[in-house]
Amino acid sequence: MRSTALAAAISLIAASVPAAAQLIVGNDQSGTATIYNINVGTGVATPIYSGTGPEAKPWGMAYDVAGNMLYWSNANNLFSSPLGPSLTPTNLGTMSFGGSGVNFVGLSFANGRLYGTRNIATEAVYEIDPTTRVATQVYVHPSTYDFGGIDHDAASGRLYGLSDTGGTGLYEINTAAQTVTLRAPYPGGENDIDGLAVYNGRAYYVTDGPNTTQASFYVYDVASGLPMGTLPSPFTGSGTFSAATFAAPIPEPAPTVLALMGGAVLAFSRRLRARRMLTT
Repeated sequence: MRSTALAAAISLIAASVPAAAQLIVGNDQSGTATIYNINVGTGVATPIYSGTGPEAKPWGMAYDVAGNMLYWSNANNLFSSPLGPSLTPTNLGTMSFGGSGVNFVGLSFANGRLYGTRNIATEAVYEIDPTTRVATQVYVHPSTYDFGGIDHDAASGRLYGLSDTGGTGLYEINTAAQTVTLRAPYPGGENDIDGLAVYNGRAYYVTDGPNTTQASFYVYDVASGLPMGTLPSPFTGSGTFSAATFAAPIPEPAPTVLALMGGAVLAFSRRLRARRMLTT
């Protein structure tokens, strides 16, 4: 019993240290398509799912860190899989709005809900219940913008989108205030970027491919709007859409919290030893 309690306390500390955050990307190229996990430190892209069906060809993508669940869309179909070395896609069914199936080209996840954008009909930010897949409009933005890729920065909770029109670039989308604010431009020569992932103040622009004509993904600093570098694109074919999300870890506790937890475990261990000495 005592050793079990001590082990549980140690496990609590170990569980607070997250796995490395990674960029998850895919496109809807014809033939065989692949979803990749990209190490943003090295640029190495590791395939985690390949196929010829719609489950391998994402239009939008989102990640639920608390449930370790990856979501992605193709047309009006919503897919999910636990995120790991490989994916096991489940077709959750059709997403709908107003009783009819609808396509979403961008996806994000925050506060237990999916968020999506459309590039036809009423262009807006929609909130989507991941269980029922029913969408509601939360912000009908000006139609001059065309948000093909969206993502919440898990570190700040802010929502961002890439627009190919209305002044191409990265915009912060404030659904409460019903406003959009330009934060960073597109790179020179690019006017069609559909995949977006944002984490800890960095935005990752994911192009459609193929890497013979669009060799790179772009990294921008959101605060300054300046480019920070590029990552090599692994896409071998051209897609109409690309998708991305950041598999961000749950933030680590502050060092002081870890120190307090460690101190508590040490004190607990000393009390156990003292009790053993009194009973022998």
